[in-house]
Amino acid sequence: MDIMKSLALRLSIAFAVVGMVCAGWSTQAKERAIEVADEIVEDEAIRQLEQRLSREEKEERAKRRLREGTQLTDHGGHFRQDGDGAIFVAEDDLEIVALPNLNLERVVRTLKGSDEAETIRWSVTGVVTEFNGRNFLLISRAVYKSASAPPAPEQIQVMN
Repeated sequence: MDIMKSLALRLSIAFAVVGMVCAGWSTQAKERAIEVADEIVEDEAIRQLEQRLSREEKEERAKRRLREGTQLTDHGGHFRQDGDGAIFVAEDDLEIVALPNLNLERVVRTLKGSDEAETIRWSVTGVVTEFNGRNFLLISRAVYKSASAPPAPEQIQVMN
């Protein structure tokens, strides 16, 4: 349907240009009218692309949403500070807002005391909740693992 609207818009612009030629508009006025028409078509194409992307983003987020009551057990990742709280970013790039409790308070205190908070790796256990189409995590345990990710296997040198 969007393609049809774009095509209809282009046809109306073409008819308008033909009308300008018949009416004896100057070449300069015709060129400016064509530029404006092209801008309109381009703006419409950008708007349609943005709508499609936001729709795809929502669908992707819905696919990645976890069900209410899902238990995360020793899930690896890091925390990113978000105001007074934090967002847990799992190793598979799943992001879940952590709900306030004493475990989160301890995590945030650790993050505030670190210069490179996102390099701290954690092992997290908790229960996932859901509200307004978003997931939240009630942390029951967060274990500080290391201040950086472990090296990739190919980076490890074997000593003989």
